[in-house]
Amino acid sequence: MILPTVYRIEQKTNTSTAENPVQWLFLDLNAFFASCEQQENLALRGQPVIVVQTLTDSAVAIAASYAAKAFGIKTGTLVRDARQMCPDVIAVQANHRRYTEYHERILKAVDTCLPVEKVCSIDEMACRLMGTERQVTVARELALKVKRALREQVGECLTCSIGIAPNVFLGKVGSDLQKPDGLVVITKKDLPGILLGLELQDIYGIGPRMEQRLHRAGILNVSQLWNATPFQLRRVWGGINGVLFQQMRHGVDIQPPPPAFRKASAISMCWSRSCGPKRERTILRSIC
Repeated sequence: MILPTVYRIEQKTNTSTAENPVQWLFLDLNAFFASCEQQENLALRGQPVIVVQTLTDSAVAIAASYAAKAFGIKTGTLVRDARQMCPDVIAVQANHRRYTEYHERILKAVDTCLPVEKVCSIDEMACRLMGTERQVTVARELALKVKRALREQVGECLTCSIGIAPNVFLGKVGSDLQKPDGLVVITKKDLPGILLGLELQDIYGIGPRMEQRLHRAGILNVSQLWNATPFQLRRVWGGINGVLFQQMRHGVDIQPPPPAFRKASAISMCWSRSCGPKRERTILRSIC
């Protein structure tokens, strides 16, 4: 994970206390593109759906419904492979204007509950909690209110997983722990226990290449990662980003880059250039 300069300097004092242990609500829309298509088309609801740029066997899925994921289909799966995994899979051509419109509607719905401070990508956003909202019971109620707002104002197919935590980083991790339609609270008291059952690549910011670098440094699991010193992680990351990563993992309120910084840029580039299947596969391999 490379932190652009603008994010490196955005470090804030973590003022979480026993009475106010959480500071952020992180929202991750579940299978967003596929869910938009299912909301628009009743016949697609509950079905294994993949969203593709072009309706060809050589195209790759840029999104998959949870019914499709149950067969092992995921972002980057070739259509021909998806059909082998699930003969009944339904390929739908992407409609990016539709997804943008749903994104705007979702922002408005969330804003009726609490302000969205950071739009991290088309399907992820973060809300800073203030005052009594930082109490876990209040934050939970806010999260449930957000879920109701999406269901009532946008559509029943648009579900989200929410992570509530001391910082955006752990909020993102929390949102990944329970899908679909999850709600996970992480406080400092939960650390590191709540993380120890994860694989290294389950931690936001660690992809295949970073995992290889960690392995070469003798860090093979999340427990060893948790106990690694700032000096060790600085060497692994090749600079200050390793130290920042450790602080975020321990609950310090340092803002990371948008959760899909590279992913969002790559997919947007693919959309804007109307790239072909070969280009799609190259981009998706680099971000998956």
